[in-house]
Amino acid sequence: MATSEDDLAKKDIQEAIWAWSGKIAALGAVGLLSFFAAWWLWGYGPNGAPQLRVRIEQTEAQLLEFKNKRVDLEGKLTVTEGRLNQCQSDLAKARAAAAAPAPTP
Repeated sequence: MATSEDDLAKKDIQEAIWAWSGKIAALGAVGLLSFFAAWWLWGYGPNGAPQLRVRIEQTEAQLLEFKNKRVDLEGKLTVTEGRLNQCQSDLAKARAAAAAPAPTP
């Protein structure tokens, strides 16, 4: 009787090990498939690497356009400030000439 109980206990432990091994293997397979699905979507999905490369090119083109506009606007600002300073100095000279007494002959 002791042998059959030991054999039954041994068989129960083996069945438990096989059951848990199957559960762990299934969990590992699901995890591995999930990883490969995510990797495929990252590489080829609707928001994957090929589409991101196109977006990068578009973004870089926009950035270059904005930089060129900024340089143009900075140039216009420099010219405008120069003209403003010239106008202010001309105005100051005109006010000084108007405030000076007229020479009497």
